[in-house]
Amino acid sequence: MTNTIGLIALTALVLLLCSAQGTIAENNQAKSTDKDINVTRQAENIPVSFVTLRNKTGNSSPSDFFGGQRGNLFAGTCTVSFSPIWGLEELANSVSFYIPDEKIELKTISETPVDQLLSEVKSFSREDNGNIIVYIHGYNIDFEKSCRRSAVFQRALGLDDRLLLFSWPADGNMLKYTWDEADLVWSVPHMAEFFEDLVEKSGNGKLDIVAHSLGARGAVQALVRLAYREQAGPLLNELVLIAPDIDADIFRHELPLLQGMAKRITVYVSENDKALKLSNEVHGYPRLGEAGDNLTIVEGVETVDISFISIRRLSGHLYHLFNKEVIEDLKLLLHDGTPAERRPGLKKLEHDGLEYWQLLPDDE
Repeated sequence: MTNTIGLIALTALVLLLCSAQGTIAENNQAKSTDKDINVTRQAENIPVSFVTLRNKTGNSSPSDFFGGQRGNLFAGTCTVSFSPIWGLEELANSVSFYIPDEKIELKTISETPVDQLLSEVKSFSREDNGNIIVYIHGYNIDFEKSCRRSAVFQRALGLDDRLLLFSWPADGNMLKYTWDEADLVWSVPHMAEFFEDLVEKSGNGKLDIVAHSLGARGAVQALVRLAYREQAGPLLNELVLIAPDIDADIFRHELPLLQGMAKRITVYVSENDKALKLSNEVHGYPRLGEAGDNLTIVEGVETVDISFISIRRLSGHLYHLFNKEVIEDLKLLLHDGTPAERRPGLKKLEHDGLEYWQLLPDDE
């Protein structure tokens, strides 16, 4: 019992240290004042469509409009503002690690009936790039942070109004990992039902899912749940799992069902992901998003190892938001459907007789 408590305490401490850089940066962004804003650059407002399974708190403030408890399915739009911070842009662009050069704030939340959102879902996509992209966040993400990070992702990839945030009731508390795991399991059947409704409105193959970390586990479980029902062809076009916090052996076991649900499955992995190393320690088994000695390659999945890309955040877990090489690779995948073998910057390698891809830095 003592050893278990010690392990939990040690894990919480290391998680705290790994996330400190990101927390400080985000707090600095939120505390920036108007006098710090460089008037030569324009502020920008990014609307993000969302669905959420969180409880409504009864508070009118956007920052705590939805809480971390289980609720019904709600939908709407959250608007996130990006305001430049004077003097930091040049510095941020000249260093290899992340320096916040913008103040990022959740400004407003407006609700929309879920049925209305589903009926309007086709208008989310353009004729030339017609897929709707559902983005699912990971653990330790409250609703405000889920809006901010999905806005960062939407803007970085130029997804405009094609992105739809699915926010499950994570607590936004790094010490409540097991609570978030329980809430994710609770969310899976609701997630599966929403995916099914979304595909019914948009059509088979017109939906992409991009899921990060623990959210990737929820996405996989929801799709496996749907796979047991009789389906006419793949429901999804692209399934993209970024730093997936999934037991690698369980993924192997579920893959045959999963492959029938998506035309292509892409997994991004890294040897430098401290969050997944800790999850490995907690669970006792390698995570699908790990690389190095724990690299997992399975046939029929395009695996992209980003271990050679510089770490811009201390945790090494948020590379899809802050590493330009990863962002450019995701653009080609999600905008054009370009397979790994035709995307620049990817080098083909082999592991246990199976091919995978290594993303190289821009200077190589």
